Parts: sequence; structure tokens; C-alpha cells
Amino acid sequence: MIEALNQIGLTANRPETKEGKKKAVGYPDIFLKDRNGRPNYLECKTYNERNYQMTQRSFYFSPAERSTDFKVIYNARHLVVSFKIERAEREGKRAFLPVHWKIFSIDNLIGQIKHEFNSSNKQMYKDENLLAEGGLE
Repeated sequence: MIEALNQIGLTANRPETKEGKKKAVGYPDIFLKDRNGRPNYLECKTYNERNYQMTQRSFYFSPAERSTDFKVIYNARHLVVSFKIERAEREGKRAFLPVHWKIFSIDNLIGQIKHEFNSSNKQMYKDENLLAEGGLE
């Protein structure tokens, strides 16, 4: 995903902490700057028809143990890009293929607050949060 974003002219990488350490684990997955240099945080998800509107927890955010390990350091857009995955067979092996994509804004995402921020697919994939979508060939 990072490579694809960079190929289309955006600047994408793993998010960095205040100390400049790149971190892969936990929210968000990607930090990117758009063509106007604005910061964005991107979370990548997958779904299938069976779990798309289920109420299982599919998104959560927990604070870092040390404040310097926090990956969200900019006032930025927070987005989810989600790929619909279908099973197929390729050369006699099971394959999982992306067939559709959607981009959601999570600035209005309602979650249950505990010691973490979390949300279900049903809450995250609301039509009113959808910013763009398209098919893949």
C-alpha cells in the first residue's frame, strides 16, 4: 500500500513517533502527505460480504505506554481504506483477491470508550462516511 501511494505521487511511509522512530504495529498503519503537503493517517482494512455489517470489534485505538511512542503526532485527517476480499483459486491454491475498495473518514466515528477506542464494521462503513470507492481488475 505504501509503495502504491508513493507511485501515484503521494508521500507515504510508516508513521513516526515524536522521537522519529517508525512504528508498524497498531493504529495508524500509514502516514501520508497529500499533493498539497497536508498530513493524513491511513488505516488499511479488509472485509467480505459476511462480516461487512457485523457488530464485532474491527477498529480500536489504545494509547502508547510512553507518550513519546505515540504514532499520531500531527493534526491530520484520519481515513480508513478498506478492500473487499473474495476467495478464488489460482494454480490449484486458494487465493484472496481484492475486488472493491472504499475510503472512509473516521472523524465522526462513534466508538465505545474504555482504555481503548474501538468500533465495529457496521459503525465504520456507514454510507455517510464514504468518500470514494471503485472496482479493481
